[in-house]
Amino acid sequence: MTTVAFARLIEIIGDDPELIEVLYEVGVIRREADVLEEAELDAALVARTLVRELEVNPPGVEIILRMREEILAQRRQVAELLALLKKRG
Repeated sequence: MTTVAFARLIEIIGDDPELIEVLYEVGVIRREADVLEEAELDAALVARTLVRELEVNPPGVEIILRMREEILAQRRQVAELLALLKKRG
């Protein structure tokens, strides 16, 4: 599992206290975290786009990120099923 320093997140998204607070509020990052997992960094970048470019409010960001994670999980399941079918076929 790849991790990224919190400071790297700040470099990428900029020192934007309001955005950082949204990321805390919606649970993308933890207040005590010094490092982030790659998935958290990806979610933070999606949240940044949602907030800055599409002006989505924090509850909307939370819903969109949850739906995104569900879609990614379903894609992983489909890939696993396809791999099983290929082995049997």
